[in-house]
Amino acid sequence: MRGGNNFRVVLLMLVVVAVTLGGARLLRTMDTRQSYVAAAAQLERSDTDQRDAYMRCVLPTYQRSQLGMPSALRSEVARVTERMGKGYGEVLASCAPLLAAFQYTVREVRAPADMHANLTSVAAAADELGAGFRALEELLQRPGATYDHNGATREIDRIGAAWHSYLGARDRAKRALADRM
Repeated sequence: MRGGNNFRVVLLMLVVVAVTLGGARLLRTMDTRQSYVAAAAQLERSDTDQRDAYMRCVLPTYQRSQLGMPSALRSEVARVTERMGKGYGEVLASCAPLLAAFQYTVREVRAPADMHANLTSVAAAADELGAGFRALEELLQRPGATYDHNGATREIDRIGAAWHSYLGARDRAKRALADRM
């Protein structure tokens, strides 16, 4: 009978060890999953909070749904620039802190290492978008110069291309994060 008790004790210990290891693995999996969920939420907040605040500042008639197409931002910036001319440079300058906040929040999204390339692409595209808006601002605020339609068009095209890159990089990062959740 003593041998039967030893077997039960060993079996019970094996079950306890298996449950403990399984529980620890489950907790690690949940923690990892939670880091992807948190990164996706941070990326979404950078869009809905900072990016939208900047867009509302630089485009008075901004509607989020209108800018889902890559060419839409370019068209809207071109329309406002043509209407306001050099005065649009002052608008862009006044919105610069919102642009900086947007770029910062995109760069600060934290996720597991396998998401680094995706998030770096989003940050690089956001930085290029910011560089395009700053270049347009500088062109429009150049002292003593008159409004330069060709120069403005070149910078607006740069903004449009950067917006296209940003939307693509952001969507790829969101899909990659969703696949891990």
